[in-house]
Amino acid sequence: QEMPGMILYGSRGSRSPLIEWYLIEINKEYTHEEGRAGNPNPFGQIPGLTDDNGVEMFESGAILLYIADKYGGLNTPEERAAMSKWVLWANSALDPVLFTRDVEARAPALLKKLDGILKGKEYLERNVFSVADVAVCSYLLFIPMFHPNFDASRFPNVVKYMARCSARPAYQTAFGANSKRAVAYVQAQAAKR
Repeated sequence: QEMPGMILYGSRGSRSPLIEWYLIEINKEYTHEEGRAGNPNPFGQIPGLTDDNGVEMFESGAILLYIADKYGGLNTPEERAAMSKWVLWANSALDPVLFTRDVEARAPALLKKLDGILKGKEYLERNVFSVADVAVCSYLLFIPMFHPNFDASRFPNVVKYMARCSARPAYQTAFGANSKRAVAYVQAQAAKR
């Protein structure tokens, strides 16, 4: 009997596109189920994910780490450590300062620190695109959707990083029309410098 394989439950308006971005990057086949029917999240939120061998996942960061672990080549505790610190940081530190009304009061200090970390780097870990970048940059690329007037040009290394990530075909495929808004925002921020 054929197993169903990986099923991602979500919608364009949720965080499921960031998981799709990573799945597309690593060429992992999956089925996308729009909405919540069959979703394994006991709290009813999306995204959720099921996979072979009875795997049921919820929380976008946990889902990303599972996929990276099983299909993305994280083969050692050291590789997992390098990636998981960024995925968890995106969910626990970056998310609360970006998905808030008072973004101007909360985000600049964190983005200034991130700007310093990204100085002279293409990507967060080993200068190679990874699940860490999907987690962090997908949240950064939500800025134009939630805070289109936020001045990111103060953080030029962050803007360059956003430009590199938003130019990736997998990002554009996963985020669809929203990716065009992100690309336009990043270009406008870069032009301010």
